[in-house]
Amino acid sequence: MSKQNWEKRRLGRTGFEVTALGIGGAYLGHKDGSNNREVGVATVLAGLESGLNLIDTSDNYLGGLSEEFVGEALEHWFGHGNRREDLILSSKLTVHKGNPDAFTYDGAMRGFEHSLQKLRVDYLDMFLVHDPVDLEPVLADDGAIAALRKLKEQGTIRAIGLGCRPHEFHQRCIETGEFDVSLTFQDYNLMLTTAEAGVLEPAMKKDVGVFNGSINAALSNSNNAERSRQVSDWCRERDIDFATLNLQFCLREQRFASTLIGFSRPARVEEYVNTYGVTFPDEIWEELERQSG
Repeated sequence: MSKQNWEKRRLGRTGFEVTALGIGGAYLGHKDGSNNREVGVATVLAGLESGLNLIDTSDNYLGGLSEEFVGEALEHWFGHGNRREDLILSSKLTVHKGNPDAFTYDGAMRGFEHSLQKLRVDYLDMFLVHDPVDLEPVLADDGAIAALRKLKEQGTIRAIGLGCRPHEFHQRCIETGEFDVSLTFQDYNLMLTTAEAGVLEPAMKKDVGVFNGSINAALSNSNNAERSRQVSDWCRERDIDFATLNLQFCLREQRFASTLIGFSRPARVEEYVNTYGVTFPDEIWEELERQSG
């Protein structure tokens, strides 16, 4: 796949410059209920070959296979002369069967070492606390934050982050001054823009970088059925692809450093490369705003 001229954006105070789209690891190689290693690895490589410089995965995506697929792809990528310092690599710390105490100090350290091993690297640019149901264990004196702080001091992670749905969790972590990145998902797209007030505004005050994830998940949500039908009809009348408009809507919000796309196979990367290049005239956005209002 040929390299594209991706826009790069500043990720808050981290100093990282990330491409406006990022490679999300939640669906790598997914087809017919299973996850194919060869396809998953090829998908990551397709994203890198297109010029994307951001990869976001998790220790529990695909039951842990996502980090393995990314690690195998990275070994291949670096083996062909590409440089680690040109990539921004993020993974997440999750409570799961293999690490039930992930949000304790020892559990966080253990999870981090496992992630390094699977990803076949010796440092992470970002390590995010993933989907906590309670922040108290995370922020305790002997909790995950103490381990992440230590790892950051050592230079084996360069930024600390949070990836979850509750906006109040993002706000609390932002206020601590220790979290450099917020990853919010399913809350900023054509159907829903609650992340604007819930995450973007508080993050900008502290110069915290923000990622937007799962931008398509809310499009068919039953809670948004009527709104989705209205916008779908509006797009159909104008011969506009709904998903393309949704992506461009998200990209217009410059306060998001990157929109993370859960690519499943190389063809999906190519599809988004083409979709990224689509532009709509100002009149379309103005009309859409009137229709929404």
